[in-house]
Amino acid sequence: MRQIMALTGAATFVLLFSAWAFAQSQPPVVPTVPTVSDIQTGVEQRASEEQGKAEGKAKETMEKTQEQSKKAADKAAKAAEKEQKKAKKEAEKAAKKAEKEQMKAKKEAEKAQAKAAKEKQKAETKAMETQGKVKEQAEKVQDTAAGQVEKGETKASEEMGKAEKKLLGEEGK
Repeated sequence: MRQIMALTGAATFVLLFSAWAFAQSQPPVVPTVPTVSDIQTGVEQRASEEQGKAEGKAKETMEKTQEQSKKAADKAAKAAEKEQKKAKKEAEKAAKKAEKEQMKAKKEAEKAQAKAAKEKQKAETKAMETQGKVKEQAEKVQDTAAGQVEKGETKASEEMGKAEKKLLGEEGK
């Protein structure tokens, strides 16, 4: 046990001596007090670092803002173009519908004109037929009247002839 203790003591001594020897080989740490120029340089260095960081952030923010603005403008342009196309399609659709309605109205007008012309022709034909019938009836009435006048004249002549004979016959008696 004594040997173990001696060995442990020797090991401890060696460790302590090597730590002391190592510490002696290192330069001594001397605390230094910063001068005003050192502080000013440090402050300027930090300020320039902070300014650099701020400029970088500002530049980055500006670039992001420009990208977002560009994206928004592109999006708005696409939406406007889409609305313009939609409006153009609706206008074309309305124009086609109006043209279709106009053609329909034109056909209806043509039908109405044709019907009116047909009705006019029909009325004229009927008027001519009626006029012809009236003329025929007037001629018949005239012929009948002329026949009756002749008949009446003949009868009156005969009556006059009879009356003359009677008068002559009475005178002669």
